[in-house]
Amino acid sequence: MVTFFQNFFKLPCLKKFPLKNSNVSFSLNRLTRGVDNIRYDVRLSPDFCKAVSKIVVQVIAAHTQSEEIPNLDRASSLSRERDEFKRLCCEIMTNAVNKAKLRRDIQIDYLLQTAIVKVLLEEIRSQYEKLVMHIKNVIRENEISRNQEGVIQFKKELSDIMENRKAILHKVGSELFQYLIEVQNEKLKEMRESNFGDKAVLPDHIFSNPILHAEDLSDGFFMLNEYDILLGRRVEDPDRYDTLVSFIRDILIQIDEKNAPKQHAEENVSLENGEDVAEHQETDAWMSHTDNVCILLDCFESGEQCRRLKKQKGDKGKISVIRNRAKDQRKLLSFFYRKFRKKKLTERIVAVYEMQSVYLQYCPPLVPQLVLQYLLVPKSRKTIANRLKKLKLYYGKSFSLRPLRKLIMKLDQVSTKARKAYLIRFLNGFVRYHRDFQNFKMLKEAMDSVNLATKEKILDLSRANNTLYEFLLSHETDAEEKPVISHAIIKADVRGSTDIVHKMKERGLNPATYFSLNFFDPITDILSEYEANKVCIEGDAYILSIYERENTPEGWYSVARACGLAISMLSVIRRYNAKNKKHQLPMLELGIGITYRSNAPTIFFDGDSQIMISSAINLADRLSGCSKSVRKKMAGNKEPFNLYVFQTESDTDVAATADDLSLRYNVNGIELNDFAFKKLSEEIDLRVVKANIQKKRQTFYIGKFPTVTGIYQTLIIREDHIPKVDPDSLDVIDSSCRKYYEVCANPKLCEYVKKIKPPVIRS
Repeated sequence: MVTFFQNFFKLPCLKKFPLKNSNVSFSLNRLTRGVDNIRYDVRLSPDFCKAVSKIVVQVIAAHTQSEEIPNLDRASSLSRERDEFKRLCCEIMTNAVNKAKLRRDIQIDYLLQTAIVKVLLEEIRSQYEKLVMHIKNVIRENEISRNQEGVIQFKKELSDIMENRKAILHKVGSELFQYLIEVQNEKLKEMRESNFGDKAVLPDHIFSNPILHAEDLSDGFFMLNEYDILLGRRVEDPDRYDTLVSFIRDILIQIDEKNAPKQHAEENVSLENGEDVAEHQETDAWMSHTDNVCILLDCFESGEQCRRLKKQKGDKGKISVIRNRAKDQRKLLSFFYRKFRKKKLTERIVAVYEMQSVYLQYCPPLVPQLVLQYLLVPKSRKTIANRLKKLKLYYGKSFSLRPLRKLIMKLDQVSTKARKAYLIRFLNGFVRYHRDFQNFKMLKEAMDSVNLATKEKILDLSRANNTLYEFLLSHETDAEEKPVISHAIIKADVRGSTDIVHKMKERGLNPATYFSLNFFDPITDILSEYEANKVCIEGDAYILSIYERENTPEGWYSVARACGLAISMLSVIRRYNAKNKKHQLPMLELGIGITYRSNAPTIFFDGDSQIMISSAINLADRLSGCSKSVRKKMAGNKEPFNLYVFQTESDTDVAATADDLSLRYNVNGIELNDFAFKKLSEEIDLRVVKANIQKKRQTFYIGKFPTVTGIYQTLIIREDHIPKVDPDSLDVIDSSCRKYYEVCANPKLCEYVKKIKPPVIRS
């Protein structure tokens, strides 16, 4: 019987719930401090800073409706300045991502985002103060000229602007930061994910944080409007922020402790210090996501969901899962409720939500905290009532206390179910506030560590010591072409070109124009999209190069773009083959090889002709090849892959030469050598996907890269081991430790791999 009751009242483990973690990994600690050895020296584009000033002025003008805005360009408009701000913002942040890629450190990108937030916040407050000062000067001018009507008019305008200071700053800030969020999502999100992975992208709530624009975090109006909560301000208040964070953290730890297996006393002693830190980190992670309150406690929503599914005659298994979840949520909610009631917090929470229908009748002159105090603290009621009487004449109206007295009587009648619903509502708002407050502290610390340098002396000194981080627009930097530091080579070889030429001539057709119109010309048309250059044409083969230049990280996608170009080449061939098939013209097949070298090629000139020498060309020639004997044996290949590599020599012979001794089947395939694959993994973020294809476990890598025009293209790379085979039969003898990489271009295969979801990894 004891065991039954223990199990009945046992709390469910927190790990049983799909809790979310939105803690942000953000730091500038790897960057170099500036000349004062305290802050990071940042030089922002002068033109960008001017655009910030213009858009701030326009938005303040829109929200104040004032005709006296200083520095307002009346020939311009809000929409025009907004578009210009967004354009320059995108350009300067793209520059930062490229610099981060150059240094291989995402913190450079974080530094610019911090600097932009800082300059926006400073400019908003600066322009507001300029407006106030300007109107004061206008009032003085009208007083001197004895224009009484003007004095009255401008004093009223100034009074309205100063009285609504908090609302104006909040609205202006929210609108401007929404523009910033739009820029981040429209253009930069994919770029950051491509280069650094999705964890490097700062979430929108970092920038939409209302606390960034608040001047007083204890302001009851702000807390109620933005977070639907009201917190205590005195040290002894049980609903003070710090007190509540510790209290909720302790509750979560207690729930886990009640589920943890019992340990020996000495084990508990040895783990006290280390586990305490781990527990705090874990509970802080659970308190960082706004969905977790509903996931843990909202049995009301789960119950409603269960009823809807029953009514719709939904899946019984799903109904059972939701019913069990609701049962667990009820247990946790009851546990939370008992803890909050014991601390006398439920009374305060209920009063906050019950008073929301009447508190604005008394605020101002009172603040929401005083209305709450009137409801909960009998000793304070006389003092508060006297204050309202004194302010009666000033506000020109009386304040009836009857609604508050009725509310006091109603508070005791609120049902337990309603109190629990209020508790969920409060925790939802509190967790959101907790997340925003922690993010605000993190961002404020970062902003305090940024020195927006403008003085030439500081700029010169910091630049000379290599401690200046400059984020400029393209027209503000030196436009000289930088030297080549590395290059990728693409070789595309036409299969069976000799037979094609022979058969076309037999039919009286022109093979030269056929190859020109179906191969060379259409491929030439797409080279600029990948910043590729012609190296040479060798009969039926096309050799191309893509350079990477010094200090131009925006172009450091040579291998990724080579892969994208190769895929596009095969796509062009498929399109022309479909047309040629209708007219009974030959079909084209290619074999493509891609290689990379981390140095510049040797270039010399023969008259006006440029000639390149690079070992990457010879290797690309091997990769693009297809052994006739292998192709004959694999005729009619029905597998979804277009590339296979085989080892026929011994490991000793392979190791003894730098030449590639492998046999290949490469028909409409693209091979990437291992050095190029390693470079690709540095250029873009690649996620691993495993898939069973034709009863064999295959490994794929998926990533995105930007073309020159800014369009993102997906790459799928297949990795496989090179098998040791009998050269005559191609029967597999053994597996080697060497790998080969195929850039997948089969449309059906690519669609299939894209749809595979990666495994969910929970911390």
